[in-house]
Amino acid sequence: MLAAMTRDPEITNQAIFKCQDKGLILFWLLFEGCALRITPPLTITEDEIRVGCALLLEALDEIQNESLGNS
Repeated sequence: MLAAMTRDPEITNQAIFKCQDKGLILFWLLFEGCALRITPPLTITEDEIRVGCALLLEALDEIQNESLGNS
């Protein structure tokens, strides 16, 4: 399990839901609202890791652009 930290729980919520829409399943960390819990399967391939990371970065970029008023 890994956790990526955001600066605000609302960013965490948005990222989890945006990733879910893109097919990447992430969760909340139980006692830390600013943490994205990443729990890949033990059989994940390097290519799947790269795709998952790209989807997470894409979601975070979208959130940043929305907060800055960019489309």
